Amino acid sequence: MQILRARNAEVDLKQILDVGAFDLDRVLKDDPSFLTETEHQHDTTVTSVGIELDGEVDDSRLNAWLGSLLRTKGADIFRSKGILALAGSSRQYLFQGVHMLLMGEQGAQWRAGEPRRNRLVFIGRNLDRDELERGFADCLATAGAAA
Repeated sequence: MQILRARNAEVDLKQILDVGAFDLDRVLKDDPSFLTETEHQHDTTVTSVGIELDGEVDDSRLNAWLGSLLRTKGADIFRSKGILALAGSSRQYLFQGVHMLLMGEQGAQWRAGEPRRNRLVFIGRNLDRDELERGFADCLATAGAAA
């Protein structure tokens, strides 16, 4: 087995595509029942919550909220990702996470006249939509002015 090292998923596609890693004949030889339909049950506690909200985000409030959220619910948050408009930044902020691990980086420039619209999605178990929406709304820069 060869291990390919990559940063931000950048890898020479010739090294990973069309390498015969999944050969149906080989799989069926090892497991003749591979294509047989079996009963399965979906976990109805797993859902997704999408949030779309205009405005600019206060990065210190965002860090505090995400830190608390991931400390308390990180085991149940399978994936998170988003495009955010940080206050004072002319660039989009991109983040993605798996459970309690979170990574963020600067993205493209916001275009002139483009609304500062934040888009986030959480996928996990027993997610509370209202709690997530309130928590993120409290991260907006204008939320502090109203308090």
